[in-house]
Amino acid sequence: MENTNDLLNTKIGEKEQPKNTVSPAKVTIASVIIKTKDKHDKLMSSPLAQFMVKHPDKEELILISKVKYLDGDKAIVRGFWVQTDDDGNFFKGSTIDLILKKLGCETLADTYGKEIDTVEEGKDSSYLCLKAY
Repeated sequence: MENTNDLLNTKIGEKEQPKNTVSPAKVTIASVIIKTKDKHDKLMSSPLAQFMVKHPDKEELILISKVKYLDGDKAIVRGFWVQTDDDGNFFKGSTIDLILKKLGCETLADTYGKEIDTVEEGKDSSYLCLKAY
């Protein structure tokens, strides 16, 4: 399709979307992208950190923007929303704080080259998220 306006007239096809075939594994963080809100995005309230990782079963990098952690005995999945305090630091207890502590890093840039396990988001989802427990 040449023009995104063509998508407004696109119909449903006969082919199903392929399932995510990447299994949970230890990945290497290649980079972190900070996705910022654009003027057309009314739902995105804060920037979002997205981790570009090298998975052992994929040639290309994959994007992961959620983390799974334990709150007591309950597994929680949350996005890496970028929120900072009055001093310009990430909030203590935020998902970014959780992943930085898990990796033994002080900044998101320090995570480059670090290895971390991934897990599936949930029993009904085959999407991967970083494991912080």
